[in-house]
Amino acid sequence: MNDKLQPNDLRSFINQDMRFKRAEALLNNHWTSLLLPDGWGVDMITVADITFARHLSHAKLLPTTIDLATFAGVKKFMSDNQSRLSPNVVKLLEEPFL
Repeated sequence: MNDKLQPNDLRSFINQDMRFKRAEALLNNHWTSLLLPDGWGVDMITVADITFARHLSHAKLLPTTIDLATFAGVKKFMSDNQSRLSPNVVKLLEEPFL
């Protein structure tokens, strides 16, 4: 994986838009903080959220409390967020370890 962000990812990082806030909340285990303030309808974690969060994490642009790079970290994340993960998201998370 490339350590540099793609233009769209970099733009979201710089502007700290909703896409960035979702990835940041995911990486810092603060997903529930998004549920109340703006009513974005963010109860489910999407494939796009996981993908962007992985890009940010790999580029080391944010401190994180969630480890999406190890099997144990992914299993813990899935256990903590099982009600917010669709089968497609679970598949994406498990894919690197199959």
